[in-house]
Amino acid sequence: MRFFEKDLRIKLTAILLVFIVVATGAALVISYTLITHIIRDNTESSMSDAARLTSNIVEVGLDRRSTRMALLASLPEVRDTATPPAARLATLDLFNNEWPIGQEAVFVDTNGNVVAGTGKLSTIANATGTGWFDNAQSGGVSYTYIYNREELTGAFFESPVLAVSAPVRDSKDQIFGYVVAFTNISDITRAVENVMIEKTGHGFVVSETGVVVAGNIFPPAAKPSDRDKRELEGLITSITSGRGGSESVRYAGKGYLVTWTPVQQPEDTTHPGLGWSVGVAVPTAEAYAPANDVAFALMLLALVLLVVGIIAAFLLGRSITRPINELVTNAERVGSGDLTGEVVIRTRDQIGTLAAAFLRMRDYLRSALKEAGFTADQMSSLADEQSAGTADVFSNTEDIVESVVVLAKNMESQTQKIRKVLEYYESMPADVKSLPQVEEVKQLLTDSEILAEVGADKAVEIASAAQDQRSAARDVSAAARRLSEMARELKDMVQRFKV
Repeated sequence: MRFFEKDLRIKLTAILLVFIVVATGAALVISYTLITHIIRDNTESSMSDAARLTSNIVEVGLDRRSTRMALLASLPEVRDTATPPAARLATLDLFNNEWPIGQEAVFVDTNGNVVAGTGKLSTIANATGTGWFDNAQSGGVSYTYIYNREELTGAFFESPVLAVSAPVRDSKDQIFGYVVAFTNISDITRAVENVMIEKTGHGFVVSETGVVVAGNIFPPAAKPSDRDKRELEGLITSITSGRGGSESVRYAGKGYLVTWTPVQQPEDTTHPGLGWSVGVAVPTAEAYAPANDVAFALMLLALVLLVVGIIAAFLLGRSITRPINELVTNAERVGSGDLTGEVVIRTRDQIGTLAAAFLRMRDYLRSALKEAGFTADQMSSLADEQSAGTADVFSNTEDIVESVVVLAKNMESQTQKIRKVLEYYESMPADVKSLPQVEEVKQLLTDSEILAEVGADKAVEIASAAQDQRSAARDVSAAARRLSEMARELKDMVQRFKV
């Protein structure tokens, strides 16, 4: 953490990386959410379209059966109540022979008695209690998917068949019987099996009782687990609810996206007990492969952006810290006294402005140091001159003081001598004192004494003034020495710098 706080390049790189990672992550999350959502919606929509298209194909197959049975029920040989059974049987045989998916046909009256039937159906005396006869009594064209083993055996079929019935009306439009054709569902099976979604996606048809009529919801598993059975049961329950839908299911360790839609019956028909639903199942990995490809591309893009961001952050941090490091190096050089280094201005931004200001500061220091050196030399010369002058003044003052002291002593000695002469005068006889010449001498001596005393006092004053001048000269000399020392220190300081 301390290293992070001290290194500006790492700090800038880290900040840029955090910004890049956050921005890239946000952009990727938004892009991934939008794109995958759109792709998933498109995938599910495509599967719904495939399910509806397959449902339309199945509806066409049922509609063809409805049209054929309505045509059979409207034939005169069938509608005429007086038509003998043999003629009806011939009509039913011709009908089966002309219809590739037709297997057998039968004519029964409203009480369930078999009037005519092809194949082994003719051996059935009464059809009451069978699912296909119960549905035939609905009053319109009806469908019955027969898959129950007991009912198949009763109708002499080995594999599931689709029974299509139509009421037969007499001339008074009264129902007096029913024609029932038992058809295979090979046309529907082929249509469903030809449905291919992605690589392994496939179609299927499930009845309302949960029986898989065509295709397979999932590839057959050798031994499905209990969990797989529960998943399949739950899915079939959803499919047989009568509504279209879509679910993601995991079966046999593999994820599947299943979409289904109910088969719509023709408007003029009823099909109690049919309730088919058509669906398509696609492995999730295939269904969402585009989304996964987009996710992979986004992750790769994120990695590329991260690498580019790291390189860009490193280069940007370096471009910022390099001139700063150069300024730090130059500042340390200046701090150590070296003003000879060159400051390169690499940019025109704030860092370049800082470098230019640093360059101006260095040049100002150079000129200031040169002026300081020149000033130190002048101070040194002035101090030398003052020292020399004060030395002369001090020497002259000493001479003056000595001369004045000698003079004062001489004046004092002369005064003493004059006083002794005056004492001699006082001891002279009165007649001698009264002599004019003696009076004049006395006056001269008195004046000389006064002059001697005044001269001694002046000599003392001159000596005192000379002493003061000598003290002042001593102070000036000390100041000159201090100035010389200051000049020497300033010169030493200037000489420590490399200019």
